[in-house]
Amino acid sequence: MRRIFFWAHFAMGLAAGVFILLMSVTGVLLTYERQMVAAAQNAAVETPAGAEPLSVDALADAALAAGGAPGNTLTIQRNAGHVSTLSKGRRDNVLLDPYTGETLEGAGEGTEAFFGRVMRIHRWLAFTGGRNDVGAAINGAANLVFGALLISGIVLWWPRRWKWPFVKTQLFFRRGLPNAKARHYNWHHVLAAWSFVPLFLIIVSGAVFSYSWANKLVYAAFGETPGGQGKGRVAAAAPPPVFTGDILPLDSLIAQATEDFPNWRRVSITLPKPDAATLDVSVDWGNGTQASKKRSLTVARDGSGLIGAPVGDTSSPALKARRYLRFVHTGEIYGLIGQTLAGLASIAGMILVYTGISLAIRRLIRMRNSGKA
Repeated sequence: MRRIFFWAHFAMGLAAGVFILLMSVTGVLLTYERQMVAAAQNAAVETPAGAEPLSVDALADAALAAGGAPGNTLTIQRNAGHVSTLSKGRRDNVLLDPYTGETLEGAGEGTEAFFGRVMRIHRWLAFTGGRNDVGAAINGAANLVFGALLISGIVLWWPRRWKWPFVKTQLFFRRGLPNAKARHYNWHHVLAAWSFVPLFLIIVSGAVFSYSWANKLVYAAFGETPGGQGKGRVAAAAPPPVFTGDILPLDSLIAQATEDFPNWRRVSITLPKPDAATLDVSVDWGNGTQASKKRSLTVARDGSGLIGAPVGDTSSPALKARRYLRFVHTGEIYGLIGQTLAGLASIAGMILVYTGISLAIRRLIRMRNSGKA
């Protein structure tokens, strides 16, 4: 049985190794994409000597002047020197200078373009242009093969006798090995053991993005179907307050909203209509992708306080699972540590491909020489 697993592992590795290597390399490059894009955007802000950042009301006026409208979202960072973002649609965002309110044209565009290209290669093998359906099919299949390689590799890795002197040679790097073949054999086994869990999560979540059947399985596990309403139970809304005409500044309302969240990092407000009695606020103390670290609140604009309790993620269980898979793929669901682990797992994937192909080529050479003999 082990012989069957070995030759299956051998053949799959040779067939898909190059594509797995490319996905691993691009995965490493994408490890800190979010932070690097944000840093490039914030670098476009020039802090005037002695200047104070604009108030939230002034930023809201600047957002309206930049083409925003009531119902759009304005996001303000905890660091007052970082850009504010007006979101008019899913992909229609405008960056605003926190000191002048001016639109920051081109801020971080080069960095975004670079990571956008890396992402398209990672997902679709698209070295130029947009989505490449053939490349997407190849990468999707290579991802599944990578999963089969992990499973067959663990079968081959599994010690026949669980005795520590032997097991530790499978778990730790060894020094003083006589040649490259022995080193690559040791690296291959050790990295496969330590990176199995994060690589398995990356592969499974990648399959959900690549295949509709995998996406449907996630929803089916919770008795739902894709495209459904996707909302959980929401508590009955409190009756809206009576508008008195006295409106507090947005800074004061945000201070009320964040009073119970002293470690908040960013606040998003829905730009209100002039006569609106309430303000919708979203407080985020995570990295922007962690739904468990976000709360939605409604604040009375006359300063009388919160209306109802803060609300967490109200998505259905299937949508929560789908979002979890989306950000476990990048590690962002676990913050900076998760991103780092995902990046290290991608580096391990690169070395696994390199050592696997190295060992396979050596075996092929031995087989050819044996045939000649």
